[in-house]
Amino acid sequence: MILQSLRLINFGLYGGEHRFDLAPEPDEQKTVVLVVGHNGAGKTTFLESVRLALYGKRALGARVGQAEYERHLFKRINNFAKDRRASVELAFKSQHLGNEDLYTVRRSWAARGASVIESLEFERNGAPVEDIPSEDWNHYLEDIIPAGVSQLFFFDGEKIQDIADDQENTGLTDAIKSLLGIDILDQLRGDLALYKSRSMDRGGDTDLEGLRRDLEIAKSDLVLAEEEIGSLSVKRTQLARRSEASQKVFEQEGGSIALSRETLSEELKRVEADLTKQTNALKSLVNGVAPFALAPKLLERFSADLEKARGQQSATAIEAFVSSFQAAVGKDDKTWTKTHFAQLKDFAKTSQSNGPRMALSTEPDWVLAKLSQVADERVKVATMAAQLAELQKQRATLKDQLKNFRPGAASGAFEELKKAEFELGAVETELNRKQGEATKARALIERLERELRKSQDAVFALAKAEEKRDLATRAQAALNEYEERIVQRRLASLSKHFIEAFSGLVTRKSLVHDVIVDPNSFQLKLMGKEGREITPSELSAGERQLFAISMLWALGRTSGRELPMIIDTPLSRLDRKHRTNLMANYVPRSSAQVVMLCTDTELTPDLSKIISPYVSRRFEIGAVSGGQRTEITVLSAEADAQVLETTDAH
Repeated sequence: MILQSLRLINFGLYGGEHRFDLAPEPDEQKTVVLVVGHNGAGKTTFLESVRLALYGKRALGARVGQAEYERHLFKRINNFAKDRRASVELAFKSQHLGNEDLYTVRRSWAARGASVIESLEFERNGAPVEDIPSEDWNHYLEDIIPAGVSQLFFFDGEKIQDIADDQENTGLTDAIKSLLGIDILDQLRGDLALYKSRSMDRGGDTDLEGLRRDLEIAKSDLVLAEEEIGSLSVKRTQLARRSEASQKVFEQEGGSIALSRETLSEELKRVEADLTKQTNALKSLVNGVAPFALAPKLLERFSADLEKARGQQSATAIEAFVSSFQAAVGKDDKTWTKTHFAQLKDFAKTSQSNGPRMALSTEPDWVLAKLSQVADERVKVATMAAQLAELQKQRATLKDQLKNFRPGAASGAFEELKKAEFELGAVETELNRKQGEATKARALIERLERELRKSQDAVFALAKAEEKRDLATRAQAALNEYEERIVQRRLASLSKHFIEAFSGLVTRKSLVHDVIVDPNSFQLKLMGKEGREITPSELSAGERQLFAISMLWALGRTSGRELPMIIDTPLSRLDRKHRTNLMANYVPRSSAQVVMLCTDTELTPDLSKIISPYVSRRFEIGAVSGGQRTEITVLSAEADAQVLETTDAH
């Protein structure tokens, strides 16, 4: 992995937009990029921005919550940013499927009141990474450079000092565990133990034999119930036939009517009363116009004659009116002449019907109205005649029944019928009870079969879980064996790299001959000549600093990862000799790309001369405007004083 560029917009002291071109020159010897500035100029902010771009919230620690992370982002927005926005963008090259691809990760955030909205963009070769879901981009970035391993490559003077001052080597112990992957192995072992515990808890007690026994009993009860249902159904059919035969005999002997002669007599009286009532009503109808319905042709001719008679009566009335009107007008009225009256009389004569006059005792219109009722009267007569016939039939039936009535003749048939009905009812009651028992048995069988299937599945799952628990146990054993082997191999490599680095940095070359790392506690022991242990108190302050740097270098080399090295102010507590050794033997060789952050007082002219053959680019940063923003100057490697580019973002 090689860092290509870092772009900061309104991040911390870097107001406006600043860009660092970090790609080393093609010359393999020029692996170093220097970032030089006084205290408070923004060197630590540079290192923080790289971590933030790669890890986001994880850059602040594994247990940092989202609210705390957002507060941190809010504080890192430059105070002079008008739109209250900031971003960090890191471009780097890394291997992907055998190809070296250019990745760009950009984290931007904007203040919304007291909260922050963050966005992440991730590109490969200038296009968004679409083969990985956006929600997994953070995980993918951490796979490229795990956060635990990055502390071996991105570290500052404070971390070096912490390791140097730690008499118990706690910091180095954690770093060694992270390097060896012991923390991951411990987590995996813990997960396997938790899985085994939970799978045992889910096992439970399953009584398959008890369920099978209950199921067989329920099935046996159902068979017996169904057999009894079949027997009762046959018996019910036989009793139903017997009851039907008894009913017929009972009816032949007088039936239900024979049970009460008084009821029969009362019914006969009611029918005769209805007959009398209907007969009188029919007589009333035939005393009216109803008989005309028997002679429809005669009724038609009579109606025609009535119409003629009504016309003749009208003509006579007109003649009488004209004569009366003429007499009333008299001779003095010149408006009406004799001719007028003659014409009126002629009109009256022409309107008279020919034929003889019909003598009527009443008005023809009244007679015609009566005759119009004949059709309705005919319907009423027909309806009443049908009702009368039905009543006469009922009367005849009742009289026959009374005539054939013999007291006590149906009592025997009735007793037989009652007995048959009683037995039939008892059988049906028992049949219903058995059918209810069969229904319950079927429901019980269904429930037991369901429970049996679930239990069988649970037993199968239990067997599979047992198999998985066995695999988990074997995996735990394999992890233990793997840990033992990898620890031995890695610790041997770590010891070799440490001795090589430490011997090249300290002035007392023969001080440390070996380093022993306890494979269980990972505590370090420095061994001198003849196997004598060297305690940390025997090392000078500078040697302890170089001890920490050497161990970080050795850990990085032992990891086997080709990652860039970012070192922040490593020279602060070293004397001149040790600084010279560090710049000559460590910085150029620690990685294929080294970004060194140091103060202008640390990088003295003699040290600058030592490191200059390995420097591909040098940046000088300084706070301006009262320390509120940062100015970056890019210098050539050959001439420290030549200004190539100045970035002064506002």
